[in-house]
Amino acid sequence: MKKFSLLSAVAGGAVYSACTLFVAFWPDLSLKLMGWLFHLTNPEAVFGQTRVTLAAYLGALIEVLIYFYIISLIFVWIFNQSIKEK
Repeated sequence: MKKFSLLSAVAGGAVYSACTLFVAFWPDLSLKLMGWLFHLTNPEAVFGQTRVTLAAYLGALIEVLIYFYIISLIFVWIFNQSIKEK
């Protein structure tokens, strides 16, 4: 259970890091894509200026790692309970 959860957290962190790099290098395109994703006509009004800071990145990365780890633990526990022989 713990190995799967750890790998899920690392994968989530990698995806989050790739997304952060995309936003850092192409902020206008990422803002446009978010507008399309949420069907917004004016994404600037909702999301404002897109800025990536090291502190914000690290704080959010820690959150992503923790959330993925906990959610994966719950998923694996439920899965293991569902396949147990009774």
